[in-house]
Amino acid sequence: MKTISKSEKSVSENVVDLLKITFCRLIIERANVSFRHQSMSFKSGDNTHPLEIRENEVEKSWRQTVSVISKSANSNIILQPRILLCDARNLSMKLEQNHYTCVITSPPYPNRMSYIRELRPYMYWLKYLTNARDAGELDWKAIGGTWGCATSNVGKWKPEYDLKIPYDDFYDILNKIAQTSDLLSRYVHKYFYDMVQHCRELFSVVKPGGDIHYIVGNSKFYDIMLPVECIFASIFKSVGFVNISIHTIRKRTSKKELYEFLVSAQKPE
Repeated sequence: MKTISKSEKSVSENVVDLLKITFCRLIIERANVSFRHQSMSFKSGDNTHPLEIRENEVEKSWRQTVSVISKSANSNIILQPRILLCDARNLSMKLEQNHYTCVITSPPYPNRMSYIRELRPYMYWLKYLTNARDAGELDWKAIGGTWGCATSNVGKWKPEYDLKIPYDDFYDILNKIAQTSDLLSRYVHKYFYDMVQHCRELFSVVKPGGDIHYIVGNSKFYDIMLPVECIFASIFKSVGFVNISIHTIRKRTSKKELYEFLVSAQKPE
């Protein structure tokens, strides 16, 4: 009976992980949705059921995907990557102070689209989730999460500290939304309450002279526009960033008033 060494076991586990990634990528590519994105609507004019795909087409896609991922896995790693588990509202607990020269990210949009809900199948297959309760609790930890138990938690949420959102019309917007839905008003309030905490921590870890670039999308609740890009710009300014700019990137595929924006800023030298 052959004894498997630790190195052989590690290689085997890595191969299994890569095959799981291949499987997730394949089902996203073969999904009958727009832009190959799990949160988008079904393709218009396409009545073909996702399961009605020839077996040889799936096999061909599988082989192509395995090839692409295999080549990527064999490429040289120029800089050893680090993965840090950290709450975005408490960055200084894990990240170095005054260290990072550039931050590029796209946080969840305040539109009640739950990434945890949409990505549950992949997260179960990859063993990040084991039951439905896990999904709801993870979404509650995320900024902007509202699925499962997170929804009831949002409905009861109140600010822990007297932390103001530094945008002139913000509280008027909240009151207007609350006239139709108290839950959504609390949701929007909590989203930016969390983002203020995040931006304060962000300022502490960015190096003087460093740049930040945030891709964000505006939202609309009951004909009430939420100028997300302007609110982010106000928050950046309030925590100390300068040279703030807003650039419209593209129109989104939902309501006609909704766009994506690049909000950039710099930490003073």
